[in-house]
Amino acid sequence: MKPDTVIHRGDPRRPVAIFIHGLGVNRDFWVNPSGTKVFGGNIPMRVFAATPPEPSTTAQAGKRLTPGIVPDRINNLWTALTEKGFNALCWTQRRPSGPINAAVEELQAVAATAEKIFPGRPIALLGHSRGGLIARKFMEKRRPAVRALVTIASPHAGSSLSRVGKYLSPVAPLLRAVLPEETRGGVARILKNIHELLDSGALRELLPDSGFIMNLHDRPLRDVLGMSFGGTNPALLTLYKWKKKDGMMYPEPLLTIPGSLLRALPPSVIPEELKPGRGDSMVTAESAVLPSASAHYNLPANHISITWHSELINKVIEALERL
Repeated sequence: MKPDTVIHRGDPRRPVAIFIHGLGVNRDFWVNPSGTKVFGGNIPMRVFAATPPEPSTTAQAGKRLTPGIVPDRINNLWTALTEKGFNALCWTQRRPSGPINAAVEELQAVAATAEKIFPGRPIALLGHSRGGLIARKFMEKRRPAVRALVTIASPHAGSSLSRVGKYLSPVAPLLRAVLPEETRGGVARILKNIHELLDSGALRELLPDSGFIMNLHDRPLRDVLGMSFGGTNPALLTLYKWKKKDGMMYPEPLLTIPGSLLRALPPSVIPEELKPGRGDSMVTAESAVLPSASAHYNLPANHISITWHSELINKVIEALERL
């Protein structure tokens, strides 16, 4: 069965970008970020692009929390490249939480499709998170058509985040005790989804000492541009409460994720992935370095927002225009 693939036909003289999504999501992570949801399909991806709310005169504002001003549209790397005329493909992995090797087989089929539809065009592999490892495993064999490998927030040296999953269960009642009653159900769902992700077998495959990480064998990427990006801001989102003053409603930060969770954990178990300046909430900036990269960039972004960071977009466009 061929992978369910989205194909964007741009300028026939341009290179072809194959986008590879990460763990537990689908192709909409790339091709429809404004309409997709993450963390078990419960949180709109647009929430992670929210900006702080402005003071309001609306009385209703005092009755609820807000994540801030959520944009209607996200312009990510897929958007930027397709608007620039690049050709692009992306598919939904049949087992997005399954073994990486299964996704590698699907990538082989997608790459064959790209070579058939865009004969003679150089191919760039663009992988986010686990998607970067799928691309890297794929490149263990010689791929003459592939001229660029770009990984974004990918745990090349593994991620230790799954080891803290067991500590999240006792955090939930602590947070529910301090939050307004109308918000507790939503927070409980978020925590449940995060816990299930951290406890998944697929994430354990990404541990630094896992068999997959230990057995990665990179071949020299001759005539292949290698580039990687890492994030250094683990803050995923902030929830604000409204406080009335002089007839106006003013937002005050109430809860940050994962910051508020960390306060309930022993310092000795907090992984580097969750520390400001060190990680993006899922992967450390150090682990995100592609071993064969000729260039690596650390950006002040989290694991999700890095995919629409302006510096990343500009660097990738510049690189692909040289192919």
